[in-house]
Amino acid sequence: MTLRYQSLKIKGRWFDLFCASPNRLAQREPVLSPETDSGVGELSMLLRCFCSLLLVCLALPAAAQAVEPEPKTSMEWFTRASDRMNLRLPGSPAFHMTVKFHAFPGKLAEKSEFKIGGGVYEETWLSLHEWRREVTLADFHAVEKDSGGVRKMQASGDYEPSRVLMLMDALLTPIPRNFMSKEFRDEGASGWKIDHVSSGALTLVRISKSHGNERGDSSTTFFFLPRGFLAIRNDAGLTTRWENDTPFGNAVVPQHLSIKAGDRDLLIADVAIEGARKVDPATFDLPGGPAEPGMTLRPFNAFEVKRPDLSEHFEWRSSNTGTVPVFSFRGVLDRHGRYRELEEILAPNENDAWMTLDHFRQAKHSPAEIDGSPCQLAMIWVSM
Repeated sequence: MTLRYQSLKIKGRWFDLFCASPNRLAQREPVLSPETDSGVGELSMLLRCFCSLLLVCLALPAAAQAVEPEPKTSMEWFTRASDRMNLRLPGSPAFHMTVKFHAFPGKLAEKSEFKIGGGVYEETWLSLHEWRREVTLADFHAVEKDSGGVRKMQASGDYEPSRVLMLMDALLTPIPRNFMSKEFRDEGASGWKIDHVSSGALTLVRISKSHGNERGDSSTTFFFLPRGFLAIRNDAGLTTRWENDTPFGNAVVPQHLSIKAGDRDLLIADVAIEGARKVDPATFDLPGGPAEPGMTLRPFNAFEVKRPDLSEHFEWRSSNTGTVPVFSFRGVLDRHGRYRELEEILAPNENDAWMTLDHFRQAKHSPAEIDGSPCQLAMIWVSM
């Protein structure tokens, strides 16, 4: 998810830092028309989503199809969508999931550093404390499991690639937890606007939050299909789409995921799911002791961790780059305080983009921490 980490006014300019595991800033407000190329996306795509949703609704249990009143608040919308997409609730049916995905390189990225190409993610889930996750991308391979409340992890290195974190975010947390609770009112739960957008017979609910100044405006936007299913998330120049839903238990599973920066593909994935058959107990065996809190395939959100002081980067940016209406880029702060797999998301001025990415590649400071353990943090920086 992407959270506002810090807003600073330095030498007359505002800088906003967003942290998380990838997300949100709309390049422009989406429009429901065949010509639109951001936000909701092409009308034909939405109609396909709508048709797949009708099939899902026909297959859901009668109780799930009961007419419900429309939520009145953003937290109610987010909570309902999360519940309907969450496969890992207490009492949920056991499943085996296979995801075949392709990771694309980032713009202005160091290509030798980026992990790209075809990858596979598999998950066997029996209960809250009986599951196994395994992912392979390029030369990276990792296995994480929880058995009886003891979580272990083995990986080919102590760095999870950017595109792996991007995939895990879309699979595990399509709706960020901080948007669903008053506990996080200062971390994203308040300030949302709800309206409806339509084209012909198709109507979607748009929930958005704007932030900006005289130089530019950005917005975090979610679009929900009828009955509350999440279709699109648009933030920080990244657009995530969940398509081709299929029912599983009392939830729905999108069988196709895609993440783009403008017109550029960053990640595409096809998801297959089935009920877990008899599972060999050895599936959950993994040598070694319990994993450190910061060693996990689950992407961390900014509100969950102790964040390092990054104000020096704002000061550098103010002094060394020109004025731009909106500028954003993404990277991963690793467990050693280094930035990895940095890439441009939005940058009207390519020279400023190169200069900024080069500065961050050379920077080093304290890593983020959770429960005293160094952890990775996927981050998006936005300045206006």
